[in-house]
Amino acid sequence: MKIAIGTDDKKTIRKCHFCESRYFLVTEILNAQIVGQELRDNSYAEAGKENQDQPERVIALLKDCAIFMAKSMEEKSLIEIRSRNLDCIITSIQEIDTAISSYIDGQIEEFKYFDANTKDLIPCSQRNYL
Repeated sequence: MKIAIGTDDKKTIRKCHFCESRYFLVTEILNAQIVGQELRDNSYAEAGKENQDQPERVIALLKDCAIFMAKSMEEKSLIEIRSRNLDCIITSIQEIDTAISSYIDGQIEEFKYFDANTKDLIPCSQRNYL
């Protein structure tokens, strides 16, 4: 499984919208262990400019990832990403390494999942996997 995290400084999760991140750190996890990381440049990020097809371009850039993790995402992006059967996870954790290790360890109280049915963020502990 691969998790994509938006970042501007390569250490912390971007505070603003995911699709406008300067970089995406893609972390591959296998058997609850990090087996690889790759930093991808987001050439679609344009500071101060709204780009209508930006979510689609970012999804294409991260097409091999199962989870997109961020501090915030616009509703349009959440809906578009989730419509492709990709998970959107929102967290209050700032440090990328802490967020990844907390997620791997199942410490899910700091994470919210976007539920496409309710169009709302719900605690991961309340997620219905059926």
